[in-house]
Amino acid sequence: MYVRQAWNDPRLAFRNIASEREFIRIYAWDDIWVPDTFFRNDLGSFIHEQTVPNRFMRLKNNGDVWYVIK
Repeated sequence: MYVRQAWNDPRLAFRNIASEREFIRIYAWDDIWVPDTFFRNDLGSFIHEQTVPNRFMRLKNNGDVWYVIK
């Protein structure tokens, strides 16, 4: 299952002269706030672990964050 989340964090906004559509990939997972998402009435679940993390994060220059976890 993939969980995709999007939110805006104005603390992460940065200046970009080229275009508003520019984005950067984030690899500093522990330095960025991520919502504590839960599934109500879940009886048991786990995070799929592999040799590489199954997550992806993009940051737009206006502070929009897009986060995907498998």
